[in-house]
Amino acid sequence: MLPYEVNYYIYLILVLLALFLLKSRFAQITVLVGTSYFLYILSNNYLILSLAFVTLLTYYCARYINYNKKLLLILALTGALGQLAIFKYTGFLSSLGFSFSTLGVSYYTLMALGYTIDVYRGKLQPTESLIEYALFVSFFPVITSGPIIRAGNFLAQIRDRLKFTPENFQQGLTLIIMGLIMKLVIADNLASYVDLIFVDPMKYQSRDIILATLAFGVQLYCDFGGYSNIALGTARMLGFTFPMNFNNPYFATNPQDFWHRWNISLSCWLRDYLYIPLGGNRKGARRTYSNLILTMFACGIWHGATWNFLLWGGYHGGLLSLHRLIRLPENRIISLAEILITQYFIFLGWLIFKVNNINNLEWCLTKFLIPTGFTSVDLAVGGTIIAVLLLLRTKIADNNWMSRIGSFRPIYWFFYIFIAINLIYWASPVKVTQFIYAGF
Repeated sequence: MLPYEVNYYIYLILVLLALFLLKSRFAQITVLVGTSYFLYILSNNYLILSLAFVTLLTYYCARYINYNKKLLLILALTGALGQLAIFKYTGFLSSLGFSFSTLGVSYYTLMALGYTIDVYRGKLQPTESLIEYALFVSFFPVITSGPIIRAGNFLAQIRDRLKFTPENFQQGLTLIIMGLIMKLVIADNLASYVDLIFVDPMKYQSRDIILATLAFGVQLYCDFGGYSNIALGTARMLGFTFPMNFNNPYFATNPQDFWHRWNISLSCWLRDYLYIPLGGNRKGARRTYSNLILTMFACGIWHGATWNFLLWGGYHGGLLSLHRLIRLPENRIISLAEILITQYFIFLGWLIFKVNNINNLEWCLTKFLIPTGFTSVDLAVGGTIIAVLLLLRTKIADNNWMSRIGSFRPIYWFFYIFIAINLIYWASPVKVTQFIYAGF
């Protein structure tokens, strides 16, 4: 039961109704835990054992961490990362005849480890309530594909009974509807074209490869960004408020800025729990570059233990290191150039992310790096689109459009909902694809 399915929203309505009728905070939390586990069982059956294991392991290690801080931290890290490796990377259980997806395992593992490390560092007091912690790890809007939420933020929001307000409902539904437009109308319509090209890219020349790469970058953003909006909108309707996971990443002016805007929850997790503990930028330039590359290799491995994800992670580590070496003066013209150059290399990286056959990748990279076959009409249309986006970038990037739409007066907001639902119904393809990041 995924967020583009009608059953998900029937389920959400029933959960909202139950929570609204319950008077006790503990009863609300209990129902949310039960509904989160039930939804996860429907999606992953056997993997519920992994969720329970990670929850119990990290809860008790954090709860009693003052007895032996290093030993219990190592136990939590080893156990949580070990089960992640078994379920996601080794294929061991599949070889025994078990068949199930690994939906969500990467997300709740990182969330649970973040909590344990925060307690170890003394930044967070361990919660005494196992059921509250179980809700944090299993919270159904975010468990399958993020965002990666922080325990301190989440647990602080369940100290009192959950409240359901018209503002939360309006803001939440606004996010959900926009997420569905991004996923069903944009990403899934682009998917058919992208898949047509990349199923056998060596049949195509430069123009098709470049256009398909650009389409895949937009598809990936709308697919994952759409899911994040749905997850955050669902959480908002339930009474929770979390930071946005994307912030106009294709307006980034450099690789570092891109990772401040793309999958922000994962970027921040890697920064706080890996890059900074490795030494960050505090131990000289050479160590900084190695820390960046190691962190981005870990980012690649998190996506999958295949050579193209490792290469993609190393590629971004190299881009981040190169950015530290090259510092340009700040002015409007250079800023525009930086956006174009940054996105050129970001989209080049999406080829590595997408194509997992070495011969196909070599062909695609060659065709992307040496553009040919474009007509004057192509160049005129492309140049116009780029010029308009650059001219309007400030208005687009500096406005929280979702918050503004969600704050419309009811009559205007209902008009937005009516138009949006009709757009989703009539413009969505018959074949809906699974969320791309559900595989990670």
